[in-house]
Amino acid sequence: MRAVVRRLSVKNTASGPDGVPGRVWVLAMEALGSRLRGLFSACMERGQFRLRWKNGKLVLIAKSGRPADSLSAYRPIVLLDEVGKLFERVITDRLVGQLARVGPDLANGQFGFRRGRSTVDAITRVRALTTEDAVIRGRVVLAVSLDIANAFNSLPWSCIGAALRYHEVPAYLRRVIEAYLSDRFIIYPGHQVEWRRREMSCGVPQGSVLGPSLWNIGYDYVRRGDLPDGVSVVCYADDTLVLARGESYQTAAETATRGVATVVDRIQQLGLKVALHKSEAMCFHGPRTAPPPGFQITVGGVHIGVGSTMKYLGLVLDSRWTFEEHFRRLAPKQDRFGAALKRLLPNLGGPDAPCRR
Repeated sequence: MRAVVRRLSVKNTASGPDGVPGRVWVLAMEALGSRLRGLFSACMERGQFRLRWKNGKLVLIAKSGRPADSLSAYRPIVLLDEVGKLFERVITDRLVGQLARVGPDLANGQFGFRRGRSTVDAITRVRALTTEDAVIRGRVVLAVSLDIANAFNSLPWSCIGAALRYHEVPAYLRRVIEAYLSDRFIIYPGHQVEWRRREMSCGVPQGSVLGPSLWNIGYDYVRRGDLPDGVSVVCYADDTLVLARGESYQTAAETATRGVATVVDRIQQLGLKVALHKSEAMCFHGPRTAPPPGFQITVGGVHIGVGSTMKYLGLVLDSRWTFEEHFRRLAPKQDRFGAALKRLLPNLGGPDAPCRR
């Protein structure tokens, strides 16, 4: 409890439907801490998660560069009561500790929503795999980024339950998580500004604390099975990158086709859909070994063109890891930011020396 309250004290997130911010709960812990611990303990013992804490308020976050009338132009966030999220943090700590100490733990290739891991670690893993084979040994490495449609909102709860049993999560913790997933609903404003209610039947609540860990456990099935020789998979949450090695472009393409087909099949077994027409591919290679014109791979009847660059986890990767294309795209944005600062700073007395640096 002390640990989760300490983490809550440094956050400034929006309050849930009850309107009570997290920092209010931090201030109230001295008076209510023992009663709240008793409530959480009772929920653990009885395998319950209060219905009120499942009542989420839907908020849509606009994505830049997409038509305003398109469904894909918004990212849904569910605002939940902070006291319920405190209990979620307790459950998450026990769940992660169980996987790490007893196991079986999550696959090593998952870098999203895990302590001590970040996008930098995922990029470092990709670079290590591609540099060793493509640059040092003169091979070809194809990277295929898979696009999963509406991933977090579509993962079936039955898959999460099966994964919890596979990872040997204790029965009392499984009962609490089963209660957490059942009877969930969200409220949202209708066309006439009236509040409507919709029940949830799958997916993990975006904006929750426990949801990301449940996603990792359910999606871990994709990495558990055997993969064709020469194939590696690197994941950051639902961003799935399939790497296929070969002595030539032809062998690499054949390996990539088998590897991507295997991964896509496992994703579909989870009840998720892969938008192959949105997937991207690129190749890593040594000097003087550029890919042939029109090079592509075919998976599930969909042709995926293989380019020389690809955007992955915020970086524009290129075949030789020079980052030239990344900075070419980044520079105009920085120029705009700099121009905006130059217009603003004189109104505040002008920039001082640290700001100029």
